[in-house]
Amino acid sequence: MGVTKKFLNLFKSGKADEGGETEETQARTQKMRYDSFLTALSEGDLDTRWSAVRSVGDLGEPFIEPLIRGLKDDYWIIRRGSADTLGKIGAPAVGPLIEALREPGDDVRQEIIQALQLIGEPSVGALIQGLKHEHPFIRRGAVQALGIMGESRAVPQLIESLKDPDAMTRSESAVALGRIGDPRAVEPLIETLNDAKEHVRMATMATLCSLGVPSIEPLIRALTDPNEEICRRATLALITIGEPAMNSLVRALKDQNPGIRKGAAEVLGQIGNTRAIPPIMEALDDPERSVRIEVVKALAALGVPAIAPLMQVFREGDIRMRNSAMEALWMIGQPATTPLIMVLKDDQSDVRKRAALLLGEIGDQKAIDHLTGLLTDENVAVRREAFEALEMIKKRSAR
Repeated sequence: MGVTKKFLNLFKSGKADEGGETEETQARTQKMRYDSFLTALSEGDLDTRWSAVRSVGDLGEPFIEPLIRGLKDDYWIIRRGSADTLGKIGAPAVGPLIEALREPGDDVRQEIIQALQLIGEPSVGALIQGLKHEHPFIRRGAVQALGIMGESRAVPQLIESLKDPDAMTRSESAVALGRIGDPRAVEPLIETLNDAKEHVRMATMATLCSLGVPSIEPLIRALTDPNEEICRRATLALITIGEPAMNSLVRALKDQNPGIRKGAAEVLGQIGNTRAIPPIMEALDDPERSVRIEVVKALAALGVPAIAPLMQVFREGDIRMRNSAMEALWMIGQPATTPLIMVLKDDQSDVRKRAALLLGEIGDQKAIDHLTGLLTDENVAVRREAFEALEMIKKRSAR
């Protein structure tokens, strides 16, 4: 008789007359089923093993260990069937499943977590305890399972796991906290942006971005962190969050801390939404030079849409704002050429002079004829600046 047929016959005959069996007969029948199952699982073909793992879910604890072994089968359908059956067995399978997380293979780990998910509530406490297990694979698997299950009760322990000695456990803790989505994790995650391992920092940043709005204000505060790595990653995270961070970043342009104002300007420039241009323009006269430098860079990054308001400041602003506007226009470069040519005939000689200077710095050849016209300007300073600008453009063209 084939292994498949023998197994099925034993299984069916063992269930037929349980009401009339003695304890000794029941024990013998149970032993026969167990042995038959082991034989089917270890020696049977694919169909036999598949029948075996599907047939013992209601027989309980004696079959847990063989089913755990079935999680390592070469065929995914056996691994999946074993996980489903262990899930049906329930609470008694939790401990062995958590111990099985020692297995390094991702395919096996995936099925173990699937079984724990199916078991649900009875597995939560044991998984939280597993976060303190001495074996890093078990800690890592417990983190993954709790994250996939979205278990918010585990958030304090998962936050602690961000400092686990095993880097992969730290990384998975960041991912798990992102899946759960609890705002309590934001501040500890920001601290983890300084982790020694790049993959941990990347996972942490991705989680902060996925958390969205709750991350924004803490990330803005982190723009002044004394640790450069935290500061840099906070900047990248805010840029990635993008639009939802806009209003908070605009408010931050008026923060008392110049470091926050500087960081907010940089992020707004990189997000690239033109809605930020008016508030950034207001910051052109910030009392701190380092902030003004970042404001200029932000306006240059915003490009062509920033030219019109910059030209207005170029003509009408006070000296500090004018200088900042000129630098931004220079950084924007050739797209600013035409607006600058248009003010070469401005009534104010100082405007004509500054426009000539900028056109020389930008070096666009289409300004040559217009600058040549200024060589007969009534103002000597304008004529001199036009001549210098033409020389600069010629030298640049020669190079």
